[in-house]
Amino acid sequence: MGENNPILNLETPAMTGADSSAGKSSSAVREWAYSGKAMRAMCILYWGVTIAVLGLMGFLMAKDQLGNFYGPAWGTAIVVLLLLWTHFLCTYFYRTWTIRYRLTPYQLDTIQGFFTKTTDTTELLNIVDLRLVITLWDRMFNGGVGKIVVFSSTDKTNPELPLIGIENPQEMFDILNAARAEVRKKRALISG
Repeated sequence: MGENNPILNLETPAMTGADSSAGKSSSAVREWAYSGKAMRAMCILYWGVTIAVLGLMGFLMAKDQLGNFYGPAWGTAIVVLLLLWTHFLCTYFYRTWTIRYRLTPYQLDTIQGFFTKTTDTTELLNIVDLRLVITLWDRMFNGGVGKIVVFSSTDKTNPELPLIGIENPQEMFDILNAARAEVRKKRALISG
């Protein structure tokens, strides 16, 4: 359950579905979190901006033949870079520490928040469709982290619920789709 496996299964290993479908249990509760890999591209962008600003300041000083004082410009550049990196770190820690997802046999919970925790529940029976989104940017820079969009037929607050920062998105997509199909099959057996 280290960084390589973002899906935490609260059941025994035989129930994870790794061996056969006979080992699967409908009582399995799966939890996973926002992956920090999803912010790699933003980090690369911020490093590029940092190098560009420092390079520009160095270029201006090298081209200056008059011996002008660049203290205020350097101060401004440093403050801008500090604000930029503070934004990145705050966003990174907020997302990785507070965004959680939980899949139970009958519902999908999205838990988010630091001071105020908000849990948004979507019943699996009401999930109309799922969309898996892995952009080229995600594949190239973010280690294949993707987004799953859950479309609900009855949820008025979030008819389109994006699950962002999902590591192993294809695997999670398949798990969600299978859970949705299992709930619908149970519903058909009960009502039929």
